[in-house]
Amino acid sequence: MLLPRHETERLSKTNMTQEDVEYFRDKYGKRFVRALRSVEEGRVKEYSFHPSEITRWSVRGSRREYLVIPEIFCTCRSFYHEVVIDGTSTMCYHLLAQKIAELRNEYEIVKCTDADRRKLAIKWRRTD
Repeated sequence: MLLPRHETERLSKTNMTQEDVEYFRDKYGKRFVRALRSVEEGRVKEYSFHPSEITRWSVRGSRREYLVIPEIFCTCRSFYHEVVIDGTSTMCYHLLAQKIAELRNEYEIVKCTDADRRKLAIKWRRTD
């Protein structure tokens, strides 16, 4: 899910124009609106684990927190159904939210241990 350069430039603006919003709403529909809301509500996190220096991203959705591997994967049902199974989309709103948050530097950094990473991995693998 690599975004074109002109889109990353538009998404990185903290004050998007109405034209920008309409462009993304036309292209991504409700996924864009939900992604932007997630960023504005501070629901995107970057976990930094030590001592391994491994980094993982998450986005809190409507039901729970989802693991997001930027531009590749999300643990939500929408990603599984719409991207993997149906092929009707290239991303879920969690992936888009992560990208917007990273571009704008609007996310929470959470420092954890590698033991915490193992616990979080179990939580993120849940399918309910």
